[in-house]
Amino acid sequence: MADETYDVIVIGAGPVGSYTGYLLAKEGLKVGIFEKNTAIGKDVNCTGIISTECFTKFNLSQDIVLKKIHVIKAFSPSGDFIQYQSSAPIAYVIDRSLFDNTMNRMAVEEGAVTHVNTCAEEIVSTNGAFRIKVKTGEEKREFKSKVGILASGFELSTLRDVIKRPRKFLYGIQTDAMMEHVNTVEVYFGNTIAPGSFGWVVPTGGGSTKIGLIVKESPLSFLNSFLQNPLVKKRLRSSDKNMKCSLIPFGSIPKSYAERVVIVGEAAGQVKTTTGGGIYFGLLCSEIAARTVLKAFHCGDFSARIFKEYEANWKTTIEPEVKAGIMLRNLLSRLSDSQIDFLVDLAKSDGILPNIKISNFDWQKDIILSLSRHFISKKLSGR
Repeated sequence: MADETYDVIVIGAGPVGSYTGYLLAKEGLKVGIFEKNTAIGKDVNCTGIISTECFTKFNLSQDIVLKKIHVIKAFSPSGDFIQYQSSAPIAYVIDRSLFDNTMNRMAVEEGAVTHVNTCAEEIVSTNGAFRIKVKTGEEKREFKSKVGILASGFELSTLRDVIKRPRKFLYGIQTDAMMEHVNTVEVYFGNTIAPGSFGWVVPTGGGSTKIGLIVKESPLSFLNSFLQNPLVKKRLRSSDKNMKCSLIPFGSIPKSYAERVVIVGEAAGQVKTTTGGGIYFGLLCSEIAARTVLKAFHCGDFSARIFKEYEANWKTTIEPEVKAGIMLRNLLSRLSDSQIDFLVDLAKSDGILPNIKISNFDWQKDIILSLSRHFISKKLSGR
């Protein structure tokens, strides 16, 4: 049987893959989107927090919003906290499944075809085409296109021969729970909670919350311990025993392009290294990828030389933020609990909060550098 043909094949129907497919289909290209799960947005492990900037830039619908966030509380290991409050929403907690489906529907309405329950088992860029072998149930099929977009998320097993992974990664783990008195996002720091990182309690409406953390190792053990934290446990009414754990890339991949291929989103390491969030940076890089692919079709040139521009442009856009986040995490990993307590006290009394309040939810490099210089000047290493 002859290969089924598209102009562009997108592997992965998450928001980044679907949005890339939407942008290309909108310009008249024949796009096929391939999703290994049986449904769009199934089993997503994400807190669903997106910034107001992201919400506005991509003209997202209020229908996907579960809760508007006006206040963020950051707790020190001792239980003390600092609070940032804004009259306007700082961010939104969204329904990720609905969001993913909305983005995919946009692509389909522009003519893209989505294949669910279809796992890409092999991909090859050779003989003037991008080719994939897929499996749907027991059926195997082959497709080809002029260009392939890899937006399959960050996984160690899938397409490992094609995507060179970042050398480091973190674990993001969370569970759903019912809690009392959770009206805003809560962030928890401490070496017994999440060494060098943080835990969170995020309200999703009606008493429902997401409780989770990011760690380098032993995610299940740390989450179980966090659920026993007095500040959490005393408000906990019930928790879902289903704990979802996923890998988060810690830095970008060595190369996000090849002949007829571009890699987008978490698969390329396009993630905020401060929070582990990948939606906004992924969507921004999706736009850069789509522009580069459209240029390739306009020129009739699908060589690595053309797609190298994609990598140069996305790295210019977000890599300074990625590196700043890595620097911040390296700094946090060297702090003791008493030093973290001191920082919270310092932020309350030393004029730091005004600087935090003017910082951008997504673009954090400048505030990270400013705070790092400030804290270093206080000679914290001697505490």
